[in-house]
Amino acid sequence: MPERPTRYRSLAEDLARALHEGRYPPGSQLPSVRQLCAEHGASLATVTHALHELEDAGLIEARARRGHFVRGAVRAPVPAGGEALELEGRRKRLIELATTRPDSLSLSHLALPAALLPLPALQRHLQLALAADRTLLAIGSVYGSEALRRALAHRMLRAGCAVDAEDVVVTHGEGEALELCLRLLTRPGDTVAVPEPASPRTLELVASLGLKPLAIPAPQDGGFSVPALAFALQHHDVRCCIAEPSFDSVRGSRMPHAAREQLAALLRQHRLPLIECELMGELQRTGERPRPVKAWDDDDRVLYCASLACVTGPGISVGWVASRRHRLQLRAARAVHGELLSPLTDAALAGFLADRGYETHLRRLRRILATQTEAWVAAARRWLPPGTRVTPGEGGYVIWVELPAGADSAALLPRLRERGYGFVPGAAFGSGAALAGGLRLSTAHPLDAEREEGLRQLGALLGG
Repeated sequence: MPERPTRYRSLAEDLARALHEGRYPPGSQLPSVRQLCAEHGASLATVTHALHELEDAGLIEARARRGHFVRGAVRAPVPAGGEALELEGRRKRLIELATTRPDSLSLSHLALPAALLPLPALQRHLQLALAADRTLLAIGSVYGSEALRRALAHRMLRAGCAVDAEDVVVTHGEGEALELCLRLLTRPGDTVAVPEPASPRTLELVASLGLKPLAIPAPQDGGFSVPALAFALQHHDVRCCIAEPSFDSVRGSRMPHAAREQLAALLRQHRLPLIECELMGELQRTGERPRPVKAWDDDDRVLYCASLACVTGPGISVGWVASRRHRLQLRAARAVHGELLSPLTDAALAGFLADRGYETHLRRLRRILATQTEAWVAAARRWLPPGTRVTPGEGGYVIWVELPAGADSAALLPRLRERGYGFVPGAAFGSGAALAGGLRLSTAHPLDAEREEGLRQLGALLGG
């Protein structure tokens, strides 16, 4: 009979604690599997499973025929003083270098081109809404109409989340939704657990609110490493967590459903709120849409934040927060701090979401993005030098590239800018050393000759 899962998780936590305490410093080799079996009185299966947990947590790495080596443990929160400001300033400079300009084409830009947006359908619903009520041009909405909130709640119900229209607060975007939640749950100086890597918007918002980010390693399959978060909660006073488990905007990773259920259980155990962010949750390339962590949220600890921007485009889009526990405070906060929402946009999106054309658009968008991603992956592997690892996300439209050993993507960026191209380097997504050699590519646009030339130029710089 196989050993119970709790046995290997307990061993993983013991080993993570040893890493954190410096028993095995970064870069050192762990004892062999057989030595760990003898030292801990555990079976081969238990030790193997525990090592897999540590690999998923980003704490160790396996090297072929050599064993397991320490990558680093959970770091303490970034200080709120000069070091945090220095990191924040560097991140902003990198994002500025990475943006698309007339003299520079970004290979990482997430905005979809007009050809992939449902512009005719949105125009039709805008005209229908305006024909039905011209006063929509003269008024504003605080937290969204009942029709739009009902349509958004329906989308969440289809994903397995038990919410209704009264639980939904509409915002100008996912960024405003995240900010509302953070202002509600925290005060300056509080510690917030964030995944590493994380979106620059999340990191900048945490810093701007005077919060201390506690970096939790995000395994390759996304979200949080639950063992690493559990370990961090034993040693830090964490006020809330932020996660992007469904096709995150950095690597396109998808947190496994079993890990989401474990995360929800950990939140219940510690009575800890989670801000769950989704931008690309409906853009799976195969199979069914992943269920949000909110689907396992029996005691309403999860504040779900999302946006339609990656489906309808930023020009006519909204964000929203879904939380029964906090809906009244969120409504009040929007009324005081938020700009009024456009009822015309509200009505058009409510109509579009209720229209079966929305599902037709999603199916077309998923199909096109899957084809484009395959083309980008093939080109990146063709033009980038040996030793480069090109990993497409399981959904959405981003690719994570790990450059050959010793390469620093942030140092490479200005040189590529001189050739007319840019990208978002790994250092923009966190301060971990493992991110320095990575970068994000976006497959939002078809791989045309200009963008393929950008990949060729990147490969030439790396090989030069």
